[in-house]
Amino acid sequence: MRGKRILLLLISIALLSFIVGCSADQNATGNNGGKKNSSGKVQFHLGETINPEQVSNFNPLLATGNWSNLFDYIYDSLFYFNPVEGELMPILAAEMGTWSEDQKTYTIELQDGVKWHDGEEFTAEDVLFTFNALKENKALDRYQIWGEKRLQEVVVDGNKVNFNLDDKFPSLPYYLSTVYIVAKHAFGSEDPSTYLNKEPIGTGPFIFKGVNESAITLDRNADYFNGAPKIDQLIIDRYNNSSTLTLALEKGEVHASTGTVAMPSIPKLLENPVNKMQVYPGLTVFSVIMNNEKSGLNDPAVRKAIQLAIDRKSLIEKGEMNAVFPANPGFLPKVFGDMAVDDLFDDPSYSYNTEEAKKVLEGAGYKLNSKGIYEKDGKELSFVYNMAANAPAQNKEGTMITQWLEEAGIKTSVKLVTWPELTKLAMAGDFDLLQNGLSFPPDPQASLEVFHSKMTAPIGENTSGLNYMRFKDSEVDQWLDEAFGAEPEVRKELYAKIQQRIAETAPIAVMYNVGGHIPYRTDEFTNFDEDVPVYSALSLSKIEKK
Repeated sequence: MRGKRILLLLISIALLSFIVGCSADQNATGNNGGKKNSSGKVQFHLGETINPEQVSNFNPLLATGNWSNLFDYIYDSLFYFNPVEGELMPILAAEMGTWSEDQKTYTIELQDGVKWHDGEEFTAEDVLFTFNALKENKALDRYQIWGEKRLQEVVVDGNKVNFNLDDKFPSLPYYLSTVYIVAKHAFGSEDPSTYLNKEPIGTGPFIFKGVNESAITLDRNADYFNGAPKIDQLIIDRYNNSSTLTLALEKGEVHASTGTVAMPSIPKLLENPVNKMQVYPGLTVFSVIMNNEKSGLNDPAVRKAIQLAIDRKSLIEKGEMNAVFPANPGFLPKVFGDMAVDDLFDDPSYSYNTEEAKKVLEGAGYKLNSKGIYEKDGKELSFVYNMAANAPAQNKEGTMITQWLEEAGIKTSVKLVTWPELTKLAMAGDFDLLQNGLSFPPDPQASLEVFHSKMTAPIGENTSGLNYMRFKDSEVDQWLDEAFGAEPEVRKELYAKIQQRIAETAPIAVMYNVGGHIPYRTDEFTNFDEDVPVYSALSLSKIEKK
């Protein structure tokens, strides 16, 4: 896939063109009582639902305790994967790297003239420090870049960095795009696996100024090597839920969101012609994650029944207002082009069918009790269903799903937790059913390796990867291992086998694929770059006040 554009699903969205009056104060912040900007600075307001638990850590190497989108503005990676165009873009790397003849060394030359926000010079030693931090702290290496048959060592040669491999790893550049480079001198002797980095220092286009209950404030980096932003400040206004955030968007109190929006409000939002919505497929699959080690859920028949009980089309139409994309029961999204098995998406064997779900359970020996719940050996199919609090669209969809499960004879009790708590529960295996998204590096191997047994752990231990399902299948492991360094056509055949097995064994019940559904206003600012996500640092560095 290196050097080639990934085939993207083409979409079109019909925007309503009714003219609606708008009288909101365009300089008001969305969460601080509507105070005007008296500093004279040009401020762009990005609205987000950010919980207190998500501002306890500003270390981009840690997976929890943060709002991860923040790091895109403060830090840079060697490469950026652009989901809109489906391709890698060099950032801290001067250009795309080069492979050695044996394909076991990937060499990157770094950009000249890059400085950290405190004025210190950025060097290859910072890259070495960052990747060694992942090597020495396995919990930080969430995609296992240092896993078996992958990175062996990182070597600095002046302004170049050599990534030496144990074996061929053609997907390495895509994995490198997932790692923000941190400053060696800023971390010092701190333990990268516990350091909270309260005053983050990056190389990115915006400089961290401060955080309070209302907002995170970032200043323009006038010395940014890729060109200084045109705006003076990026204000990330904090909201308690997507409904109040969407209202702020409607009023013009904020100018955009990274994708947080009350989905039922989209038609009304788009009645105003100044409001736009950027939509593209991507690298997150929202799903009902099933703990395959829990009693009942360790039975493939039960998991299959749950898969059949979920009406994915209704979730997309009624929950997400058609701003997301169909999901593959074999998990691999269409952003990966012909590597995804098209036939699985609408295969009736894996599509919504309540009666078939009941037949599957009855065929496996389950019987309806007097309460209308299936049971076996005196044990009911009854599970705790975890989902995010203060997330109206997710709550609506969770209500739909639990109702469908009840109609199929499966009992659930809903538990609402914060987004960070969902991640903690998933990593430790302390759940039955959990509604959340799984995001992965921009590579089909990485997507499917979510199901490799090396990516999981026993209940009570944090997983080393994203296999929160605790799914284990020796053949899936073997096929993934064979595909790792194989030629594209061989990989495609192996990926097809894996997708078929995932669909058949149902370790996870997919809901839909999410890339971006990004609301933004065009009445105050111009020059949004729609060739990348409009909320990205690449776009917000270019926008200008009208």
